[in-house]
Amino acid sequence: MRVERLGGHHDPGRLECGVKALDDWLRAYALDNQRRNLSRTFVLVNDARQVAGCYSLTMGGVRREALAARYGRGLPRYDIAMVLLARLAVALDQQCPGLGRDLLAEAIERAATAGQHAAARFIAVDPIDENARSCYAAVGFQPVGGTRMAGFTCALTRHSQRSAA
Repeated sequence: MRVERLGGHHDPGRLECGVKALDDWLRAYALDNQRRNLSRTFVLVNDARQVAGCYSLTMGGVRREALAARYGRGLPRYDIAMVLLARLAVALDQQCPGLGRDLLAEAIERAATAGQHAAARFIAVDPIDENARSCYAAVGFQPVGGTRMAGFTCALTRHSQRSAA
C-alpha cells in the first residue's frame, strides 16, 4: 500500500469506511476542494489500485486560550497557526489492527512538513464521533475548549509523530 495525493485517476466511489458522512464527503467534495485550494486529500491505495483510506489536511488557527496550558504558555494572544486534519477514513474491508494508526502517523508527518514551510505549530482534529474522539485521545491529542471547533490538538513535534506511530 502507498499514500498518494488524490487525483482524477483515483476512484473514491468504492470506499466505504462505515461513516456515511466521510464516504459522501470523499466522493462529492474532496477533489473539488483540492482544485479550489480548500484542502489537500491523500488516499491510501492498495496493490489493486483501489482507494483503501484517505485523509485531508488544511490550514487554520487556534486561540492560545483554547490550548492546553502546556501548549499555550508563552505564545502570543492571537490565532496560532495549525494544520487541521479535516478527515481520516479507512475502508471497512481494509480495517486491520494498526492501519488507521499508520495512516494517522503519515498525516501527522505530512502536517509537520507543512508546518515547517508555513509555520504551523499544531495539528488539530475535529472528531466525527466518540469512537474517533477516543482514538485521537489514545495517541496523545488534547481537548481544545472555547473554539467553534471543539476538537483536539497536538503539538507538531517529533514526539507527537512517534506517539502516533
